[in-house]
Amino acid sequence: MCKKTKGIMALALAFVCLMPRMIVNAEEAAPVTEAAPVTEVAPAEAVPTEYVSPEAQLYNQTAAEVSVAQATRQLVLIGDSRTVGMKSAVGKNGNIWSAKIGMGYSWMKSTGVPQVEANINSNTDVVILMGVNDVRSLSYTSKYTSYINEKAANWTALGASVYYVSVNPMAFETSSYPGITNSVIESWNSKMKSGLSANVTYIDTYSQVLGKVSSSDGIHYSRGTYKTIYSLIGQGILADKTEKAYAAALAATQPTPEVAVVPQEPVPAY
Repeated sequence: MCKKTKGIMALALAFVCLMPRMIVNAEEAAPVTEAAPVTEVAPAEAVPTEYVSPEAQLYNQTAAEVSVAQATRQLVLIGDSRTVGMKSAVGKNGNIWSAKIGMGYSWMKSTGVPQVEANINSNTDVVILMGVNDVRSLSYTSKYTSYINEKAANWTALGASVYYVSVNPMAFETSSYPGITNSVIESWNSKMKSGLSANVTYIDTYSQVLGKVSSSDGIHYSRGTYKTIYSLIGQGILADKTEKAYAAALAATQPTPEVAVVPQEPVPAY
């Protein structure tokens, strides 16, 4: 073997002997990268569903149904100068209005009701807004309730609903309307409410707007106040119908009580 070949073999043998040491040194020199810790993800908690009782579900369903039905009904409003002002503020709005400035019981009976009575049917809500011109004579409440109760019996027989709206407050007392005070109006409203029959629903707007009405003369309101009262009347009608419909729906869900059958004693044969 030539010297050149022997030299190459010696170098190769030396390289093979040094290889493990080089690998170890390389591993020692390389930085050790630690694995990032695994963050445990907590399972998402289920969002609790708010419990709604069967009664509440029934009420909500009933309220929605009443609201839809009410949208197609027509109001027949009978009143005095305040009702004239309300009509001016809200517009005809698909309603039938019978109102005249300065009127009271006599006009309501002779003209106010008769001129719209033919329009009252099963799709009608009759709304009476009268009394402010008669509040100084509390004895008139018996005339009002007697007449309204009589008419309501006929109208409800047709399927209509009937409402009497409280006489609303004075914005301020004035000599222009002597004797008309809020204390007098409250007495009037109390007598009217107690004298109305079950066919007439009393809507109390007085307490809701007391101290909040806007007026230039004390008795007649601003357009904004009229709009507020009109809205409250609508809310009162909805509330009344919802409560009645809910009571009927709830009663229908109750089980019919079982009638105990008493065993009959055998009839002796003669």
